[in-house]
Amino acid sequence: MQKLIKFSGLLLGMLCLLSLFSCRTLSHSKTGYFTGEVDKYFNEKEGINVWLYRAFQPREDGKTGLRKENYYPLDERMMELVGIKKNANQVLFSVVPEYPPFYNMVAVKHLKNNVNLKGYNIREYKGANYYEKKVTSEGMDIRHVYIPKGKKEGLSLLYYALEVENAVNPLAKFDYLAGINALEIKQKERYYPSWQIYDCEEPDRRDWILKPDIEKLKNHEVVYLKLYDIYGANKTISFFKLMKKDDRGPISLKLCPNEYILEYYSEKDLLIGQEKFRVN
Repeated sequence: MQKLIKFSGLLLGMLCLLSLFSCRTLSHSKTGYFTGEVDKYFNEKEGINVWLYRAFQPREDGKTGLRKENYYPLDERMMELVGIKKNANQVLFSVVPEYPPFYNMVAVKHLKNNVNLKGYNIREYKGANYYEKKVTSEGMDIRHVYIPKGKKEGLSLLYYALEVENAVNPLAKFDYLAGINALEIKQKERYYPSWQIYDCEEPDRRDWILKPDIEKLKNHEVVYLKLYDIYGANKTISFFKLMKKDDRGPISLKLCPNEYILEYYSEKDLLIGQEKFRVN
């Protein structure tokens, strides 16, 4: 019996070698960054930013949150269903919202153009084109969006949810997300390590230079710089920058008149330090 088990294991290993892609999963990118409160994923090595519809919590276990290292239970099955191949692709992240309506979304970077677009519809958002395919299976609504990036690369956004969730139309959010990511890839050919939103009109914005406190940062390879608007007892994030050791100089940007608090976080989202200032 023991010999039979060993033989079966050896046979399985040989089958994996003969059919390489059927016995391995897509690898996760190890170089991406994501932090709560910011609705964007950053990956300098892969040369890509990915917009999210809203901020999520970075979390590798549990039923919700954004995962950079692990799959949710149905992720691989859904990727296989829409034909996302296991060669020359890297999973960037997989995410489930904290609150209903619940859905799953997986982002995959294609290192070469290996998506068969037969049966896909061409969509357009503000002059940016992308491809979309809809599938229904076992009570699940599934959409696969493919966004070309340059001549060879691409980005896949895979959405799936139980049909019952679509009574409150999370698909509308996915449509918007597909569009703004297609537009960003078209407009910005290179990676950006920062993110910003405004609560005032452009004529009211002031030129400002942030000077990070180097002493607070010197013991950290990566720092999340977060700038918050202060509204009484509340604060709202308005600017974010992912800072590495070779990029810690002054930051030129525009800010709305307000009081601010600048906070520095480690890669594990632990507060390193903070400082306050006002823009008149």
